[in-house]
Amino acid sequence: MTDKMIEIVTMEGIAVLCFLFAYFIGIKGKMELIAGYNERTADRVTDKAGLRRLIARVCLLVGLFSALMPLATHLWGGTPNGLAGWIGAYGGFIAGVIAMTFLQARDFTV
Repeated sequence: MTDKMIEIVTMEGIAVLCFLFAYFIGIKGKMELIAGYNERTADRVTDKAGLRRLIARVCLLVGLFSALMPLATHLWGGTPNGLAGWIGAYGGFIAGVIAMTFLQARDFTV
């Protein structure tokens, strides 16, 4: 398998998983798929629908960025610096999404 195929399979696999999590959490209401949410901590959540929407949107964003990453590295990552830049951009995007999720999730919990 070439390096590009490994990247495509990995990133598209991440995208599919994120889309599945977004579907199950956002549409099916499977709150137990959210990390740290269980029956003991359920009473600390003040707005379950809001938390569900937030996590589903985060999963959609990460899935969309992951799905487009192989295309971006193909078009603009032809040089080692370009590829490193896109990998850094992906890591920065994930770190930013995690930080914003932590901050926004406080609105839905006690």
